[in-house]
This record gives sequence, C-alpha cells and structure tokens, in this order.
Amino acid sequence: MPRFIQDTIEGIAMARTALRANPLRSALTMLGIIIGIVTVTLMSSFLTGITEMFHYTTSSMGTDVYYIDKFNWMSQDWMTQKNRPALTAQDANLLRQKMTTAKAISATAMQDVNLKYKTNELDDITAAGADAGYEITSSVEIDQGRFFATEELASARPVCVIGHNIWVQLFHKSNPIGKSIRASGYSLEVIGVAKEVGGLFGDFGIDNHILMPLQTLINAYGEPDRSLTLQVKAKDVLDKDNTKAEAEYQMRMVRHLKPGDKDNFGINSMDQFNQVFDGITSVLTAVGLTITGLSLLVGGIGIMNIMFVSVKERTREIGIRKAIGARRRVILTQFLSEASMLCLIAGSLGLLIAYSASVYINHNVLDADSNVHLHFSLALIFMGLGLSVAIGVASGILPAWRASKLDPVDALRYE
Repeated sequence: MPRFIQDTIEGIAMARTALRANPLRSALTMLGIIIGIVTVTLMSSFLTGITEMFHYTTSSMGTDVYYIDKFNWMSQDWMTQKNRPALTAQDANLLRQKMTTAKAISATAMQDVNLKYKTNELDDITAAGADAGYEITSSVEIDQGRFFATEELASARPVCVIGHNIWVQLFHKSNPIGKSIRASGYSLEVIGVAKEVGGLFGDFGIDNHILMPLQTLINAYGEPDRSLTLQVKAKDVLDKDNTKAEAEYQMRMVRHLKPGDKDNFGINSMDQFNQVFDGITSVLTAVGLTITGLSLLVGGIGIMNIMFVSVKERTREIGIRKAIGARRRVILTQFLSEASMLCLIAGSLGLLIAYSASVYINHNVLDADSNVHLHFSLALIFMGLGLSVAIGVASGILPAWRASKLDPVDALRYE
C-alpha cells in the first residue's frame, strides 16, 4: 500500500478517535455548517424547481412559435409603438402565401369576458379568437369534443372550446358538450374542452382561456379594426432562427418597408421570457448564496477555532509522535482529516435535514397540483458534500500546518 494512502487512513482513524473524545464540542462546532448546508441546499432546490417549471411552461407554449405583434414585448418604448399600424387578417393571409419555413400561421385577438353557466360565474377570463391555424400554432390538444370546423370558422358560428380549468369551475367536471354558456352576455355553444397543460403561467395558458372563431369574437365584442397577433410556427424547431428571419423579411415586404426603414412591428418569442427569467434567477442565486454563505463562513471559522484549540490541547502528543519519527505530512494529514470529517458529518446531517424538509414541504405545504416543487437532485447532494469537505480543508489547513511545524523538543516541554 502506498505510504500516502496509509498515512491518510491512519489520520482518519486518529481523527475519528479525537472526535469521539469530545462529542458535545464536536456537535456544537458542526451546528454552523449544518445550518449553512440546509439553507444553501433548500434555496438551490427551490430555484431549480421554479426554473424547471418556468422552462417547461414556455416550452409547452412553444419556443418555436414567433408572435408578430404591434409591440415588442421587452421594449419600454410603448408610446412610440402604439402608433404603429395594426396587424390584420390580410397580413396573415399574405404571410401564409409568402413564407416557406412556417408549419402554420394564425391570426388571433384577445378579449376579457365574464362567463356564466346556470348559477356558476367566472370573472376576468381571457377569450381568444382563433382561425384555422391556431390549433397548430398554439399546440392545442382536445380532450373532449372537437376543435372548430372550417365552416364554423368561415361563418363565425357562436361556438367555443373551453380550457380545462374553465370546465372544472363552470361545469364541475360534468359533460359540457352541447351546453350553452354566456360570455359577457354573448351566448356560445361548447363544442370542446382543451387538454390540461398546467404550468407556471396559470391564467396566461389555455387552461384558463376560452376559444371562439376569430370573426365570432370581433362580431360579438366589436373593434373590427383592432390589431391582431400573428403566430408563426416553424416547420423545424432546429431551424427556427431561419423562420424568424424569413418572417421579419416577409413582414417588411407586406408592409412595403424600404431597406432603411425601421420595423413597424415586433417579432416576439417565449425565448425572451426564458432569457429574462434566467437573468433574474442568476441574480437571486448570487444574492442567496452570498447570504447563506455567511452561515458557512461562520461555521468554518468555528471549525478553525476548535482545530486551534485541539492542536493546543494535543501539543505534547504531537511532540511524542514527532520524536518517535512521525513526519510533518502525517501530522498535517491527521488534523486535516479531523477538520474534514467534522464538516463532512455536519454536511451529511444538513443534507438529511434539507431532504426531509423538502419532502415535507412538497407533500404538506405545497398543493399536490402546485406548479412549483422543491427539486432535490443527486447533483445537489454531491454539491453539498463537496462543499462540506472544501470548508473542512479550508478551515483546517492553518491549524494543521501549525501543528506539523511544531518543534518536537518544545512540544514535549509544553505543559
């Protein structure tokens, strides 16, 4: 067996003996590390869970779909953009004729409505006017009934498809097909229920929307000159950048813009939300780790202080060991092993507490249907253990170095 490995094994064995000799002191010393590991891992698991849910939601809404709108979503220049010309169904038709990289193109408009079925009412619900391409561009899947037929879209029939949450709240999961509801006083026949999507956005998703033919919405609620949103879905998600570039080029042609003219429309996508959200979570992670790292720093200082005390108490022991031939690296390994074991045990306890807390929160604090859960991964466990060992080495290196440099004669004379 190599000498280094043998020295390490001996150092770990002696460190274990030393820790057992002072259990109360060891436990109190580990407290700071335990608290630090618990806070760091719980914060990381929460941020991981909310990030995964956010990206899942945006992906379900389609990161390969571009929304051509009057406004740029992330721009603050709303006063200038509100004077842009409205987007129309004719723009959508021209775009369909010109584009080659789009799987589908749809035009849609939104309207806030109040829904009523018998004695059940829902306020501030979003109604979306849909055309033939909407089912593809918005990835709508039908759970009950059907989507709009071509003749229903063309003749602006008073029919609708409701989201999953609308079905639950208005009909209490009873069969809604063929029933009539009133949307801000306008009567609509329910012909379908959209499949539940879930996700972080809640009210912004299909689960809380009611769909009707686009012309039906305009006939029912007026504003025939309202600006529409054109949705362009790429044929291939890997080629979506080319789809965006072609959509921009073709829209400039539709608008008869000259090469030097600025765009008088915005092209938006869910990737913009992802980028903004990732930036926010990066800042939150940095701030959170800085704050929770303070408890680890305090714990590390406590470990270092205890190790200095331990070196002082065992000065004669160190002198005897060096007098009978123990090398500096053996002494160094012994005290580093002691500090690392102390932190590793503390880190393991912290991870156990954090895992138990995350399970309890997921099952008892957060709803079973909650969109966000604490995500306690294997990578997080390895991170916690690695961080614990790193703190142990960093905290123990100076006391261990001092112990290894003690002169054996002076150490033996120490009282």
